[in-house]
Amino acid sequence: MKLETAAFAVHSIVDGSTLGTLECPTQFTWSRELNEVSRCQVQAPLQELSTIVTPWVHWISCWHGQGLQWFGPIQEVTRDRTSMSIDARDAAVLMWHTRTQITRKWQQLSVAPIAADMWRSMLELHGVQADPVVLPALASASRYDVSVTGDLRYVQQDMADLAKLGLRWTVVRGRPVLGTQPTDVAAELADCDFTQGMSIKRSGAKTSTDVRVQGKNGAWIERRELAGLHLQSLVSLDDLFGVANIQRAAAEYVGRIAVIRDELVVPQSATLSPDSPVELDILVPGINIAVSALGLRTILRLNQVQVSGSSSGIQVAVSLATPDDRTELEKAGGTVKS
Repeated sequence: MKLETAAFAVHSIVDGSTLGTLECPTQFTWSRELNEVSRCQVQAPLQELSTIVTPWVHWISCWHGQGLQWFGPIQEVTRDRTSMSIDARDAAVLMWHTRTQITRKWQQLSVAPIAADMWRSMLELHGVQADPVVLPALASASRYDVSVTGDLRYVQQDMADLAKLGLRWTVVRGRPVLGTQPTDVAAELADCDFTQGMSIKRSGAKTSTDVRVQGKNGAWIERRELAGLHLQSLVSLDDLFGVANIQRAAAEYVGRIAVIRDELVVPQSATLSPDSPVELDILVPGINIAVSALGLRTILRLNQVQVSGSSSGIQVAVSLATPDDRTELEKAGGTVKS
């Protein structure tokens, strides 16, 4: 992986103009996240730009070479006698500051197009020119009847309900990407491509075998057999209506969590080696990556990318996890363990 020196610029979201660039940044971190708001933090010597920047009004962009890698609204600007820092989030942070803008019912749709309609109305309200990318639905994806009412809840609350139905979302270069990435393996990595060794963890922390889904006009309990266990959970989906929809949601949800997972764990302090055969542009949360380590070739889902830089260089760390759907591993040719 080859990374050029990072550059940062501050922009006005109102008219798209560039206020200026951050000269000589001394330290920075930015990330891409799956179903989470990502963050960008930059430190630099004190400069005139620090007195002009206004949170929310101004956004910051990060570039590596000629490629835009991160873009989002500034939340805080701090300065002292010699230095300044900027703390920003990606556009998903607007979900916590926006009431759902539309009143609508969707029938027999996968969750990504539903989410895209809510995102579009939110971005339009804030004057953000970034049309969501909606990934094609997988053949196995369920379709639902969903309704939302404007001004009753935050967008984040409605999006959290869709996430319980299987929605995956991320923000890449300032643009939301909604839906599940293809099951194909996007990259092949080996133990030697990381700066630290891995371990295997068997986890049941998120396991449930008995799930009750409560929708707008009914509820349903779905169970799966797993070693005689009776681990229960409750899921509330306020925007989901119809008995068939609730039953379908319960079956899909318990199918994802009624498992004991064997996970290949990459240490948090581990970073990709400079010779790793991947480029930053392909590291989009949600893709599948094959990792060969400890005698296993395992298909893992990319959950987070974090890029950090200082005077000593630039490092890229990744967070990987076992995909929720076991069929993803089987289709991609990976190891499935119970």
